[in-house]
Amino acid sequence: MALPDCEFMLPFLRSGAAGGPQRKSRPAGVVSAVAASDGCPEIEAPRVANTMQNSNRIALKEWAIVVHALSEGSQIFLLRKGGIAEAEGEFRLAAREFFLYPTWEHQQEALLQPRYATAFRSHPSPSQPAGELSFEHYAVVTDVWPAPPLPRIQQISGDFVWNAAFLEKRYAYKPYLPLAVLALRVYRLPHSLRVPLLDRYAGCRSWVELEESLPTEGAQPILDDSAFERRREALREHLVERAVA
Repeated sequence: MALPDCEFMLPFLRSGAAGGPQRKSRPAGVVSAVAASDGCPEIEAPRVANTMQNSNRIALKEWAIVVHALSEGSQIFLLRKGGIAEAEGEFRLAAREFFLYPTWEHQQEALLQPRYATAFRSHPSPSQPAGELSFEHYAVVTDVWPAPPLPRIQQISGDFVWNAAFLEKRYAYKPYLPLAVLALRVYRLPHSLRVPLLDRYAGCRSWVELEESLPTEGAQPILDDSAFERRREALREHLVERAVA
């Protein structure tokens, strides 16, 4: 079974830190990366202030069960594979922060770890009225790293929903495309934001530009600063291979 060929423009981003949000109207733009000896970008992660836009009109589609795991803090990253936009040695991020758009397309219980079966079965379809889209969570990318070899990511299976079958398929799917790990700081919105579900949002696409910007005011982090930083650092230490001088 082939995984869906969804569009996704993804750079390798030098990261920010995990502190509480500071409002900012302009998102981060361009960051640099240099090629390591294995052809993958050598990523550094300098500490910078974590920021959040006051409003946003960009949403990222993700399996509903993954959004569930992100929303309870049991998972803090995504695996993404897609095209890389490179200009003069710099990588550009299509969207550094976004609303999480749960989707029921393509997700399958057979590709999940058994402990997520109950949650998967309890949310078989969207709960909002037909013709309406509801957002409850917002995410800010703190880090993007090249995905490690498959055996290394399998060692932290307690940190994500996918099972071995999914990982094998994900790594094997279009192997010429880079696979990246996106570390996310996820926030719960103070209330659901409901918008009309437009026809142009449908289909196998990852990024969705909404008809209008939605507010992020009052969003609260799922994990507090110290808890998120511990999880983020543990993930970085395990997944990011550092060159030995």
